[in-house]
Amino acid sequence: MKTLWDFIVKHEFWFSFLVIIGLHFGEYKTGDGWMGGLANLVFLIAIMRLASHPMWKKDKSED
Repeated sequence: MKTLWDFIVKHEFWFSFLVIIGLHFGEYKTGDGWMGGLANLVFLIAIMRLASHPMWKKDKSED
């Protein structure tokens, strides 16, 4: 279980992307509107998490 969780944390954005696709597909198949709204919410959370990822922060060296 720990290795699965480590994998999900490492590839968090892509895991969220798969959940979003699944929710949109579920909304398309069932016609329930709440799945699309939830997918949009998860999308916004995933984008905010990706935007705050350390890879985007520049190293500010004071010379």
